[in-house]
Amino acid sequence: MPVITFEEALAETTDMKRHLLLGNGFSIALFPSCFTYGTLLDSVDFTPYPEIRWAFATLGTVDFEIVINALRQTIALMPIYGGDASALALMEQHAEALKELLVQAIAGNHPERPNDITEEQYRSCRQFLAHFVGESRDRRAQGGDNLRAKLFSLNYDLLLYWTLLHNQINVRDTSRPFGLVAEETEPLEHNDGFLPPEDDPDAEYVEWKGEEVDKQSVFYLHGALHLFDHGPELQKKCWERSGGIALIEQVHDALNKDKFPLYVSEGSSDGKLDRIMHSAYLHKGLRTLRKNCDSIGVSFFIFGHSLADNDMHILNQIRKGRFAKLYISIYGDPGDEANRQIIQRANGLAAMRSERYPLSIKFYDASSAHVWA
Repeated sequence: MPVITFEEALAETTDMKRHLLLGNGFSIALFPSCFTYGTLLDSVDFTPYPEIRWAFATLGTVDFEIVINALRQTIALMPIYGGDASALALMEQHAEALKELLVQAIAGNHPERPNDITEEQYRSCRQFLAHFVGESRDRRAQGGDNLRAKLFSLNYDLLLYWTLLHNQINVRDTSRPFGLVAEETEPLEHNDGFLPPEDDPDAEYVEWKGEEVDKQSVFYLHGALHLFDHGPELQKKCWERSGGIALIEQVHDALNKDKFPLYVSEGSSDGKLDRIMHSAYLHKGLRTLRKNCDSIGVSFFIFGHSLADNDMHILNQIRKGRFAKLYISIYGDPGDEANRQIIQRANGLAAMRSERYPLSIKFYDASSAHVWA
């Protein structure tokens, strides 16, 4: 299977909107010691739940979602085989506990401050994102079209959020007294649908107004650490509105009070879809993904996602869509088992497309995108 460069993929889509779907590889590429499942698993204290730790070992996995799904499947089957009620109740309790342990592990391993990312890393990532939502993609002033597109993320962490807000890069300049000068970067469209509350414009948080705002361009399809349900409202925690309290500190404080962010960590695709359908925010994100997949004349790029079955509710939007060009990142040797599975799953999506709207899939070298180079 030939693999092209990211630049070649861009050249083929110069006059098209390019929507971007980010998987966990986006975050792992910058902080592999923080966000791999193995790292997260090692950071969890399983003392209250020794059976869960044994479940990982028995299944031979470090993937939280695989264990959650295995527990759910066993719960569904045990009544057929006469499983006792106490065992069922314990597995149900552990399946729910494991979802919470995953979020606690992500928060516990998360970088503490935005400046844990270097200026050069921010510059590189913003240049990558600019190919999708940069100001230069809006060509209306030259008589063309607005080709700014949408960003869809499956990650819970704050890396994308931090990067979208980091619009100035501090460049070293030895001719200046303090050796640094702020350099503006290309503006990125990053409307996430959150606005100050109408009855409290100075609140330390902002509320999601997505049902009223039609210009939302950033969607966290599985939730995120900084998004919290408060009754009928979905609130986003903010550094600047909280008096300068770091976002991850606010998240830790909420977790310590047994308040959990909006997140989707069910083990199966069906379980995830059920969770999404019960949240207006998540449901709108999925509907927006589907709407753009149905658009003719646009392209989609996927970075850092394995196309695994437990995200089939996302992949089905691509399978059922009408857009013609899909570009998928491949990291390392295309012949590696993990990459061969990605290629096989991608070709399966194309094979299930309607003959009326065929899907062309190409694979690009993830390292050539220089996301955090």
